[in-house]
Amino acid sequence: MERRVQRWWLGLAVLILGVAAGAGVRADDLRSAVERLGGEDCKDSSLTCLDITVPFDHGDANAGGPESNQTLSFHVAVHFAEAESKGILFYAVGGPGGAGTALADSYLSSFDARLKNEMDVVFFDQRGTGASDGVLCAKAGLAFDLGPMSLKAPDAAVAAAKGFVDRCLAEMSHRDLLPYLGTDQAVQDLEAFRQAVGAPKVWLYGESYGTQFAQDYAEHYPAALNGVILDGVVDLTRDAEQYYAEDVVTVEKLLGKVFSACDGLATCHADMTAPAAEIYDRLAAKLDAGPATVRFPIGSGGFADRELTAAILDADAFYALYGPDSRADFLRALAAAAHDSFIPLLRLGYQNLSAEPDTLAPNDDPTWYGAAYYGITCPDYDDAGHDPAARTKEILDEARTLAPRAPRLVRDFYAERLVCAFWPTKGTAARPAAFPGGDYPTLVLNSDSDPATPIANGYGVFDHAKNAYMVTMRGGPHVIWGRGLSCPDKIVFGLMLDGRKPERREQICRQDMLDAYAPLTGANLSDAFTLARGIATELDRSPELANWDGVDPISIGCDQGGSVTATSAESGTDYTFKDCAWWPGVTVNGDGISIDAGDGSKPDGMTLTLKVSGAHQGDLVYRHDSTTDAMSVSGFYDGAPVKTPRLMP
Repeated sequence: MERRVQRWWLGLAVLILGVAAGAGVRADDLRSAVERLGGEDCKDSSLTCLDITVPFDHGDANAGGPESNQTLSFHVAVHFAEAESKGILFYAVGGPGGAGTALADSYLSSFDARLKNEMDVVFFDQRGTGASDGVLCAKAGLAFDLGPMSLKAPDAAVAAAKGFVDRCLAEMSHRDLLPYLGTDQAVQDLEAFRQAVGAPKVWLYGESYGTQFAQDYAEHYPAALNGVILDGVVDLTRDAEQYYAEDVVTVEKLLGKVFSACDGLATCHADMTAPAAEIYDRLAAKLDAGPATVRFPIGSGGFADRELTAAILDADAFYALYGPDSRADFLRALAAAAHDSFIPLLRLGYQNLSAEPDTLAPNDDPTWYGAAYYGITCPDYDDAGHDPAARTKEILDEARTLAPRAPRLVRDFYAERLVCAFWPTKGTAARPAAFPGGDYPTLVLNSDSDPATPIANGYGVFDHAKNAYMVTMRGGPHVIWGRGLSCPDKIVFGLMLDGRKPERREQICRQDMLDAYAPLTGANLSDAFTLARGIATELDRSPELANWDGVDPISIGCDQGGSVTATSAESGTDYTFKDCAWWPGVTVNGDGISIDAGDGSKPDGMTLTLKVSGAHQGDLVYRHDSTTDAMSVSGFYDGAPVKTPRLMP
């Protein structure tokens, strides 16, 4: 029931099954089993890929029914341990809707080296995702996400949800798979693979939706488990109304905390010119009355008239809350809006909603299958025993009751639920009993600042599971393991790899709620260092570049015209500036390079060689050494030699 998460924290679900040393099948048997089953090198990856055949409907296959001969392929990708293996981890991404094999390389690179060195890691495509059987309706999904939806126009909101379902069904392939996408079918696919490789006893790690997946698996196959780790937890006892209501109320509180954090930070408050909540509410009221037209820069050159809508602002605010970095980036974009510059909010919105900035077409994203999100979520939480008209009225009535407690983002309470009211496949709305845990340890991980799986879900599961331990990250992101946070990382690795249980049943980790705030640039362009540093900052804070896959070159429009093109280099990124104007009246041409070798073979950091024209003119070389954080500038500017500024108290 979580939304999709941008980059590696965006509503992705993870399931990890690890074999304890000496338990069940030995780690070296996995390689043999995969080879025996026909595994071969993956395309464009160092992993080994394999397909096994599973039934369309596991229940029908077991009963020998009329559909028992229908099958589909269950696709996996395996990374074998680089040192001596301590076990096998099955790593499933979801959201639900993510394709695990397409995300495998990026996920592996984000974790501590112990994961790659000491565990064999198996990624898989949950049914409804992946190149062979992916359920996708990207055009319909983007139009729905960008479109208006308000409690002030309930008939239009219902029509938008029904229209999305109709367009999605018309657009998608593999529609015949829809009745079989529920989590109960998917966990049986995973068990079929576990049996095929020798039925090892396993650890389960679930992230976000994966905690739902993991609890379901544990209930069906308790004898398979060495332990369960749940990270960013869904409490399955909550029905759709309870889950979404708790979520939007939590989001309202977290957004208020982010605004307060900005108010207490001198640079952020100065950029805002007023309390951050006041700036946001003023803009939200303006957009509620109608969209703002924005002259948006195109990467190929020129501008296009675009609209900043209430839906985009809602998406920006919600996705901002996923982590300290996205919170700071959103505040910076909101501060720009306080100065009537809406381009940064549009840039964030296009990234959050997976739209190509230049064309507004949906991104060609092989990692995400948006129709599978509804194809899995709706049957997991909605039943066939309702009339859509009655259900939509019920949902909107509940939303009106809730709105005073969560006025800013109440759309998140009802939009997806309206879709499920019209979705053609249903399951059961009945909720299971609380997850009981087992004789194995259960480790519950959650952040008190999680917008997608609120901390109360984690406590709800922890309080009912026996042999349970809980780690709470104060100020942290949605999902806390594998994010470079030493506190949860050490606890998880200690349990999975070293057999060391947590010291206490409940522990608290901590991180800052906001990453460092980058002030708005361009205030003093008469100073060469400020101009050069400002260009480096705009590159560093660009959402397009932050989410770039580094494969094909990417060109983005500079705010006031021109473009910058990024190309992957051997140890980093090359930049080319073409009449690039981030601020009125000043244009730069030239090039740059950002190196992140990390091994001392080359000087890490950014170097820019720029020719400045317009209101100011010059030739500059800017250097930022990322290993020391030292910065310098040289060259000529406005007819005089440039020197690195001398700071005074």
